[in-house]
Amino acid sequence: MPSETSNSGTTGVIRSTNPRTGDIVGECTDMTADDVEAVIAAARAATAEWAAKPIGNRARHLRRIRREWIRRAPELAGVDAAETGKSLIDAAYEVLAVSLNLDWCSWNARRGLRDRRVSTFPTVPKRARVEYGPYGVVGVIAPWNYPAGIPMQVIPWALAAGNTVVLKPSELASQTGLLLADIINGAGEELIHVATGGAVAGAALASSPGIDKLEFTGSGSTAKHVLRGAAENITPVVMELGGKDALIVTDGADIAAAARTAVAAAFFNAGQTCMATERVIVTPGVHDELVEAIRAETAKVVVGPDPSSHVGPLTMPGSLRRVIARIDDAVADGATLVAGGTRLSTDHGEYLEPTVLTDVPAHADVLTEENFAPVMCIQLARDVDHAIDLSNAVDLGLSGSVFAADLTEARSIARRLDTGGVVV
Repeated sequence: MPSETSNSGTTGVIRSTNPRTGDIVGECTDMTADDVEAVIAAARAATAEWAAKPIGNRARHLRRIRREWIRRAPELAGVDAAETGKSLIDAAYEVLAVSLNLDWCSWNARRGLRDRRVSTFPTVPKRARVEYGPYGVVGVIAPWNYPAGIPMQVIPWALAAGNTVVLKPSELASQTGLLLADIINGAGEELIHVATGGAVAGAALASSPGIDKLEFTGSGSTAKHVLRGAAENITPVVMELGGKDALIVTDGADIAAAARTAVAAAFFNAGQTCMATERVIVTPGVHDELVEAIRAETAKVVVGPDPSSHVGPLTMPGSLRRVIARIDDAVADGATLVAGGTRLSTDHGEYLEPTVLTDVPAHADVLTEENFAPVMCIQLARDVDHAIDLSNAVDLGLSGSVFAADLTEARSIARRLDTGGVVV
């Protein structure tokens, strides 16, 4: 079990454990609603002084945070890898990518937040300006799969705009969240406050009148609870939810490159990525060639408990049983297992061999629901129009990808996809 929490009405303890080994990584408080309100109050006390600083001063402070972040990157990557079970290379990539975001934000915040003149309606012949001010206290509810990278897509910008932040890390990665805050506050300003805990702490943060804006990354089912809580105070909310991303490959595309990309995108971080390629949709002319190329690339992927392996364990308890049941159901209904599909036998941890399926029935859960595991389904499309229809046939449309014969065709396909973003 990656975490152990108290179910009592009083303050308890959360123990983080390493999914690879079962070793305890650390423990922290499983906060009550009153505990969370105290954390929010501490963040509120720091808002006025921080918001009063000119944007240039805040940007320079972000560069100090970046220097501290780089200095302690090995430490943070080690804790991240221990709590999530991902490889140290994957964790290092996540942590170092944050430094690029901090750098970009620090040099572009002034431009993004500067005052600007805007035109008005002809019937209102007045001069108008847009001036930006902070919300106050921004709540960030972070997921366990990228416990450093995902909240740090939001936190630098919240700080640049003059806000303070209350971070609620996943109970599966609390130690990473606490260390993240320690690094940021170690740059000289106490700007991040952490509310640790499970569902009680998350609900308290979402429904608190002390939160001025809320960011949530996670599942659609949890998002509904967050929205209900935020609605009590009409708190503005930004959300990034699940994906069932499709990679479309058309006749004339570079099949070797498409196969390498599909395998990397499907199995990175054991498939526990909201933008993971869970579906590959291919037109008839290159279908067989692509399936064979993906099978060959998948065979190169190393899975297991060694920290240097490409694919580590599934972090969330019970995920392996759920995903294998979906795979077995699909195969029973006629799907073909090209690779993987079984649990790797290890002393500890839930490992799934990188799995590739073809001929998957349209109704199969493994094809329609987010698996969050190293599973790829390859679908045969009649033509490009059918490929687009298949891509758009699911409700989870975070992102997608296109490999085509040329840029004109790829862009034409991308414009017709119902996704938040498309990579060509």
